[in-house]
Amino acid sequence: MKLYGNDEVVGSRVKLLAAEKKHYQIKKSKESDDAVTKSFGELLGGALSRVNSLQIKSDKMSEQMIVAPEKVSIHSVMIAAQKAELALSLTKSITDRVIRAYQTITNMR
Repeated sequence: MKLYGNDEVVGSRVKLLAAEKKHYQIKKSKESDDAVTKSFGELLGGALSRVNSLQIKSDKMSEQMIVAPEKVSIHSVMIAAQKAELALSLTKSITDRVIRAYQTITNMR
């Protein structure tokens, strides 16, 4: 077993060597903590915008079903409504768990 020196350890990362060709290519990451936070924020914002777009699509299809029922299939309206409902319930459950985790962390003493 090899012990790593201080020059080989960078933060929480340890340099790994590929012993075989099948191993992954090692690329040095120059990502700072701000970039990680920014990318997480972008990921969260993108997910919320997709949920919003599913809700808007479902609403538009429901309105079109009322105004011009021959132009849209009831199956596609129901599928869009179920997708929007599932996305919203998943978002709500994730939000609840994040809030619960935050409360647990703040109550640790």
